[in-house]
Amino acid sequence: MEGPSEQQTIKNNLKYPPALIPILCRSLEHNVSLRDSATEKKALIRILILTVLFTGVGLFIVWDHSRVNRDFSTLKVLLLNTRYQAISENKTLVARFVDRQVVITDKETGKTTAALNIPTLDQINYNTTLGKNMIVFYGLGTSAYNKRIHGGDIRLKSWLGYRKNIAVNCTGYVYEGVYPAE
Repeated sequence: MEGPSEQQTIKNNLKYPPALIPILCRSLEHNVSLRDSATEKKALIRILILTVLFTGVGLFIVWDHSRVNRDFSTLKVLLLNTRYQAISENKTLVARFVDRQVVITDKETGKTTAALNIPTLDQINYNTTLGKNMIVFYGLGTSAYNKRIHGGDIRLKSWLGYRKNIAVNCTGYVYEGVYPAE
C-alpha cells in the first residue's frame, strides 16, 4: 500500500487553505529540481575541466616528442647536404655547434653557407683537430680531421626526456644512432 501523497502530507501537517496546497507542492518540486540541476552543472563543469586537463597533458607530450623528431630530421638533412656539397664541390666545410645552433662555414673563405637553430640539442660528442664541438667535411669524408678515428655523435633531448642521436662516421656518412655503438 502506498503512503499519502505530497498534497495529503502537506494538508495534514500544515494548516493552509486547500487552494494553496497544489501551488506549494509545485514550489517544492521546483526547488528540488533546481538543486538537482545545480549539482548536475557542477559535475559537468568538473568533467569538462578534467577532460581539458588530460587532453592538454596528452597534447603536450605528443608535441614534445614531435620537437625531437623535427629537430632530428632537419639536422640530419643539413649534415647530409653538407657532406654532399663537400664531396661534389671538393670543398672543406665545417659544421660548428654553438649553444643550440649549428653553423656551416667554408673552411677556406670563412663564409657561412647555412645555419640552423636546434632547441633540443643536448650534447656533441665529436672532436676534431680544429677544435671541439665541430665536424669537418671534406671530399673524402671527415677522417683527416677527427680525433676519434671513427667519428662521433650528436644527441638531442626533449624536455620530457625523449632522445634521438645522430652519428657521423669517418666517411662523413650521417645516420641515426650512437657512434661507435655503446
